[in-house]
Amino acid sequence: MISDGILKQSVLTGTLASQSILHPQGGSGKKTILADLLLTALIDAFSILVIFLLMNFSSNGEILMIGKNQELPKAHLAAVLERNPVIKVDEGQLYLEDKLTTANALTGELLALRKKHQELHPDVAFPGVATIQADRRVKYDFLNQVILAMNQAGYSDIKFAVVLK
Repeated sequence: MISDGILKQSVLTGTLASQSILHPQGGSGKKTILADLLLTALIDAFSILVIFLLMNFSSNGEILMIGKNQELPKAHLAAVLERNPVIKVDEGQLYLEDKLTTANALTGELLALRKKHQELHPDVAFPGVATIQADRRVKYDFLNQVILAMNQAGYSDIKFAVVLK
């Protein structure tokens, strides 16, 4: 059993004992002190939980939507994604910013994006950065067409979406 001491006293005058309808025990002064202590600990726990969630789920770049059958290439070194146009190659289809396009029309659409960037930011030099999101099994010939179209449109800094090993 519980020996006489502080443990017995705290058990008998705890929040559960004072909430009993049939046999209420404990004084109201001790209940508020204990409730304040529980509330303070609860606030601390929730603060730690919020900080943890903010640190782990903060978005540092664009979140790429990877298709069900798409497997990105693996790499040992990678940089954090920045916001730039994404060209997605998915099952033989080309998408520029989630809009279906063809390999022949890709250069024109990239030039339109470049012109739009220059209109919105006339005092900033065009960065010429774009990201290719392609399955690791895509044939080189098809990927080469995309890269050549990007080069013709002035996108010389080409990045590939990868998964870290």
